[in-house]
Amino acid sequence: MSFIDEIKKQAKTVIKTIVLPEATDVRTLEATDKIIKEGFAKIVLIGNKEEIIKLANENNFNISNANIVEPLTSDKYEEYAESLYELRKAKGMTIDKAKELMKDNVYFGMMMLKEGDSDGLVSGACHSTADTLRPALQILKTKPGTKLVSAFFLMIVPNCEYGERGAFVFADSGL
Repeated sequence: MSFIDEIKKQAKTVIKTIVLPEATDVRTLEATDKIIKEGFAKIVLIGNKEEIIKLANENNFNISNANIVEPLTSDKYEEYAESLYELRKAKGMTIDKAKELMKDNVYFGMMMLKEGDSDGLVSGACHSTADTLRPALQILKTKPGTKLVSAFFLMIVPNCEYGERGAFVFADSGL
């Protein structure tokens, strides 16, 4: 069994719901298509439904089993805005600012994670590290007593003799 097959097998044992806030990036839709075909996660795409479906169809990606959420029309919009306001009011957050931030796909996705409506979020295809980490740090925060934040990404290179069967981990590249 290959290293990648082993990861896929382990991932299939517990199906998680993963939010992808960059749903109008072709790479995100391609990943969604593959994840759905392989069945190792439930996918939530955040953004304009018509635009996402149009882009997926233009590129022949099947995203029909993905859940597409539009922040402004979501039944969770007001709830998430109120939760964000309560979470950050001591830092100067207003309800109007919270509602404005809930229009941002990454902030909305982080609130989905915070409120237990998803298990994870993947971002960074078209958002900077700062624009991905800021909502995470403001909403999810760090574990109490933790002062250091770290990040990593995994790169898998098919048919590569280097790394662990073509798998590489890059840490703190964007921090």
